[in-house]
Amino acid sequence: MAATIDRLPSTDISGDAYRRGRNRVQMGITYILLTAAALMFAFPLFWTVSSSLQTWKELRSFEPHLLPAIPQWGNYVKVFSAVPFARWMGNSFLITAITIPGVIITGSLTAYSFARFNYVGKEIWFVLMLGTMMIPTQVTLIPQYVLFFNLKLINTYVPLTIGSWLGGGAFMIFLLRQFIMSIPRDLDEAALMDGASPIRILWGVLLPLMKPALTTVAILQFLGDWNEFFGPFIYLNRVDLFTAAVGLRFFQNIPMETSDPRDHLLMAAAAVMTIPVIALFAAAQRYFIQGVVLSGLKI
Repeated sequence: MAATIDRLPSTDISGDAYRRGRNRVQMGITYILLTAAALMFAFPLFWTVSSSLQTWKELRSFEPHLLPAIPQWGNYVKVFSAVPFARWMGNSFLITAITIPGVIITGSLTAYSFARFNYVGKEIWFVLMLGTMMIPTQVTLIPQYVLFFNLKLINTYVPLTIGSWLGGGAFMIFLLRQFIMSIPRDLDEAALMDGASPIRILWGVLLPLMKPALTTVAILQFLGDWNEFFGPFIYLNRVDLFTAAVGLRFFQNIPMETSDPRDHLLMAAAAVMTIPVIALFAAAQRYFIQGVVLSGLKI
């Protein structure tokens, strides 16, 4: 009986308990650090919302106020009554509604060409396309402005949207190309054997699998157009055509009925501008992260 007991496997209960305890401590420290980092990055947004609910005297007082003494919800009403901010936001939504389908359609076609077809000079064209990312916007500003001026397209949204229907930009094409290259070619060959054309393969086989990448492209395009200031500032001169970004700057400088500072109203307008961005990212966060990660699986 003693020999049988000696042959039983021994279990290091104390060692397992120590490892479990160490893992809990490490996990707790990780959560604490991540929570602290999240609070640090969220503080500017919190400060914006808090400032938008204060009076200008409270906002400019020497004593900092993390929270308003009495929330001034009327600041948001004043923003929309003082300037046509709702129209400016509508103009921004209109531009994004035009550009997002353009970058998805033309960007997918261009990326499909670079990822799946072989033709003379493909690598050279691809390198040249990536090289355009290093050209500053200011270098091409004057020729583009002269072109659109001669075409009588100033004070229209064409200069701000036509680029998305001509490929959508080098980075978007590169992102979609990397995702397509991560999809096995066997799917293309199977569809080709069934008689599918290249466009049919893209539409029926690849695009359904590219939802994470397409969602990522749509989010990035929305963020770029929503926050774009330079282009609308150059090409739009009429107040009724302003986007939200340009309108916010215009609101900062226009004369008002009183000479009181308008910092609290600007904060309210800035808070309103962040709502669509936060809502979009919250709704598509899973696809956005998945699209960024999977796009780098294969080069």
